[in-house]
Amino acid sequence: MKRYAAIAISVILLFVSLCACTPEKRDLTGDITVTDSAGREVSVPSEPKSVCVLCPFSGPVIVMLGLGDRITSFTNNAARSRLLMQICPSLENAAVVKNSGSVNAEEIMSRNTDLMIINSGVYESEAERAKIEAIGAPYIVIDFETIEDQLKAVEILGKTFAREEKAQKYISYFKSVIDRAEKNAPGTGKKLYHSVNEAVRTDYEGSYCADWIALTGVENVSVQSGRLRIEGEKAYTTLEQIYVWDPDIIICNEAMVDDYILSDPKWEGLTCVQKGEVYQIPIGITRWGHPSSFETPLAILWLMKLLYPESFEVDMDSEIRSFYKDFFDFEISDEWLSAIIEGSEMREPKTEHKEDAA
Repeated sequence: MKRYAAIAISVILLFVSLCACTPEKRDLTGDITVTDSAGREVSVPSEPKSVCVLCPFSGPVIVMLGLGDRITSFTNNAARSRLLMQICPSLENAAVVKNSGSVNAEEIMSRNTDLMIINSGVYESEAERAKIEAIGAPYIVIDFETIEDQLKAVEILGKTFAREEKAQKYISYFKSVIDRAEKNAPGTGKKLYHSVNEAVRTDYEGSYCADWIALTGVENVSVQSGRLRIEGEKAYTTLEQIYVWDPDIIICNEAMVDDYILSDPKWEGLTCVQKGEVYQIPIGITRWGHPSSFETPLAILWLMKLLYPESFEVDMDSEIRSFYKDFFDFEISDEWLSAIIEGSEMREPKTEHKEDAA
């Protein structure tokens, strides 16, 4: 009881402080009703002018919809993307209101926010959700664990911002890539290990990464073995277990992890390391194929080409240029193309950014 009383008092105090810092009264009349990823029916303004994005996946989607200038606050994850900032320069004026810590509700309120996009991590936290609800603006939850749910999330955002046609264009492209993969993945018996962020963090059964990698027909060793240590939504293995799996190929989604694996003596006994079969997954706006990635279709094509160079026909340079042109009206220069494929300098280091609340 004491715990709930403390939370209630904190929310009341927060609400009072938020009201005190509000520079003007906002009209939050909702003109569109959407059902979000949590199954909530939410009435949202038809033309939101100030949007807070606390869901890393949603930022690039909103920019794709042509409304990046509406984002007035967001997460440090999005702020670190050099390509996203280049595509949508107005984001330089947005405040970082969440890093790895709690949400900076006062800053969100000071931006006259009339719509918030949050993920399940914020929604399922009692304390964070209480702060969000105290702000008073409507919010929708966007989250997914599978590609099917991800495409539904894009559809929800398209409806929320009355840009259904643009959302559908991305959904159709993603489905066409899935179709190409399923029709052209012969399977080779190759075993793949996927390093996620850290060398020994990897995929688990039912995870988003396991979902898209399965489309390529390769054997994802960590998913099929089940020998993992699960911590929340993260799965870890050990180097000893990787030696047991003896993968034919390793792909890494975090910059420089491939260099570490190829150069560290502890990994040199692996056959794939000796053969140089360790690869950095390209990084664009997001790390391709990451659990919050917008560019997973490109990750699927890239891996298909890597696995089946003789049989799978795709011009990745052309595919990359077309993707960013079609969805962001952004011309990829030779310099940007090289940077995306190399992936080593596409994200700013984890440092405080403007009004960072962390």
